[in-house]
Amino acid sequence: MRSFRSPVLGLALLSALPTIGSAQAGRLFKDSWFWGAKTGVMSYSTKAVENAVAPLFGGEWLITRTRGALYVSYDQTFFNNDAAVDDALSTGGQRLVAIDDMRRVTVAALAFPRQWLGFRPYGGVGMALNFIQEAVPLGTFQSAAQQNDIIATVEDRRTRASVLLMAGLQAQYSRWSVFGQGTMMPAHATFLLDGRSTYFLEGGIRYNIGSSIERIR
Repeated sequence: MRSFRSPVLGLALLSALPTIGSAQAGRLFKDSWFWGAKTGVMSYSTKAVENAVAPLFGGEWLITRTRGALYVSYDQTFFNNDAAVDDALSTGGQRLVAIDDMRRVTVAALAFPRQWLGFRPYGGVGMALNFIQEAVPLGTFQSAAQQNDIIATVEDRRTRASVLLMAGLQAQYSRWSVFGQGTMMPAHATFLLDGRSTYFLEGGIRYNIGSSIERIR
């Protein structure tokens, strides 16, 4: 009888492991503060190039409640490419602009509607502040007035705020999580990345550093 009970007990424990892991992930998700690191790619177009892809790296913070979270991130994208701005005095009516790298600060409200065995799909909306680090108009100018006007236009279009949509999936075990997410930013006619909507595909890790709520003692 004892030899029969041992396999049965072992099978019972194995069947309970997903439930135990899911419950643990739930406790370590609610009202928590995650720090994370990520990498990925950005897909973008300008008036001068189409469907360019650039690598990115960044860090992020996730402050959770039961089914929602505040998301904050900072990342750097690396590229060396061309954009263009309107210039009636140039051939073709366009002035090429050399652009290098972009920094982005993102704040979003996320919803985590359900959990299944430690997996949590999520989605949300937010805002991003985008800063192209260097933008230099190319070619010669017919006058100082034309040059000053183009430089002012380029400077204005280096930086732009944008709404964004985000969707992702987080898999959590104990305090560690891995995640993948996609983000879409609509095109802006007054931004140098104005060829089409800009897309980000990212993945990384998050670590729960503790509670996001101060407990009353």
